[in-house]
Amino acid sequence: MIILLDLNYTLVANSPRHGSTPERMEKRLAGEQYRQWLVELVRPHTVVLITARPERWLIPTLVRIEQETGWNPDDACFSPQGWFNPPAIKEHLLGKAVFPIHGRDSSYIAIESNPRTREMYAKFNIPCFWVNSEGDCLQNETRLVKRLPC
Repeated sequence: MIILLDLNYTLVANSPRHGSTPERMEKRLAGEQYRQWLVELVRPHTVVLITARPERWLIPTLVRIEQETGWNPDDACFSPQGWFNPPAIKEHLLGKAVFPIHGRDSSYIAIESNPRTREMYAKFNIPCFWVNSEGDCLQNETRLVKRLPC
């Protein structure tokens, strides 16, 4: 199984509130906190971190994740410069980077915060889960999947 893992609002526990003005990326990245329970949940699997964060932040983000969690994903796909629509970005990254490397017919699941991106994944028959509003487990439309302490 290959997990397509969203970064902001999923792995990042303290993403800025929607609609708020986020801090500059340098400051935001330095203060990011990651859900260690989610890291432990995905650690045994092949994980592709797939994010709308611009690709110039790839290395600093991966360094920060490893420093804070002791883990890094197997692969990471960040947004091309100038793209601003998360579902379009991630669909582009699927076709350009994920499917050519991992195969179109591989067994994928996505852990994704954005409902519109989850709709895009559904076009590819990729089941989606998200971190619940309390931040302590994964869920989909029908059930809680795993409850772990934060």
